[in-house]
Amino acid sequence: MPNLKRIIWVFLAVSLAVFAEGITPSQFKLEMAKDCEVLMLKKTPDRKAKIIFTHLSTGDCVDNMGCIREITQRELDGMDETKRNYAAWKHPVWCRVAVGKKQGWVEQQYLKQGPCENN
Repeated sequence: MPNLKRIIWVFLAVSLAVFAEGITPSQFKLEMAKDCEVLMLKKTPDRKAKIIFTHLSTGDCVDNMGCIREITQRELDGMDETKRNYAAWKHPVWCRVAVGKKQGWVEQQYLKQGPCENN
């Protein structure tokens, strides 16, 4: 099994490098949806994936390990507005983040890139 884990990590690293399209690892400030203060980290970058960790958020920071998307910005730009909006919804940008020692996937729409104050 150690070889399988190594292969998965290499695949993940290559995927992040190929699909990130200029989204570089850094820190993100959490910007949760209105009336929602719970960050739910998913096991895989999929809306139906198992939730592996929940975190009560008050605008704190998470470490971004990298972001991916199944469709490129160039492909989105080549579509008319209706198709582009649907494709962007269907294929959101997912970011692997760390909250303390826990890591998981969250849609980028809940993250705001910017300076984070270290607590």
